[in-house]
Amino acid sequence: MPWPLSPPTRRLVGLLFLLSGTLLVIGEALRMYVLYTLYSTQGPESITSVQLIINLTLLVLGLLMLRYGWRERRGNDTVD
Repeated sequence: MPWPLSPPTRRLVGLLFLLSGTLLVIGEALRMYVLYTLYSTQGPESITSVQLIINLTLLVLGLLMLRYGWRERRGNDTVD
């Protein structure tokens, strides 16, 4: 694939990143709500720190995907 991508391809890639980032953020927000509900009903021994760290990491990854997709759609330089 040639680099840099053509503008229509960049917009498509940006749109795909925006869609996947949005779905990932929504899914992880729902999972965080489930963990919070589990924690508040069954106590601190019901969840592990590994679950919490993985969910927070995936939430941050979703936000970074949104940022990258937004910058790619606008045509800004995404290599910082």
